[in-house]
Amino acid sequence: MQTDNIVFRKIKEISARGMQPRPVVTIMQLANELSVTSATLLPSLAKLKQLRLVNSNDSTNTSVRLTLLGSVVSRDK
Repeated sequence: MQTDNIVFRKIKEISARGMQPRPVVTIMQLANELSVTSATLLPSLAKLKQLRLVNSNDSTNTSVRLTLLGSVVSRDK
């Protein structure tokens, strides 16, 4: 669960930098900022999708976007 929270907070941080309210965040960008491989992120992203905090924007699952729920939820612990 701790890793899921770190990934979620990083997605929110990257999203806050954009001009759009909920911009697309690529898996590679996320992996680079967290200094992990993209394969390491997949279980956490799957969990966040299951919780409906993020969704995939394309059929190849190379990017994610915060959902409306994800944009207001805070996962501090």
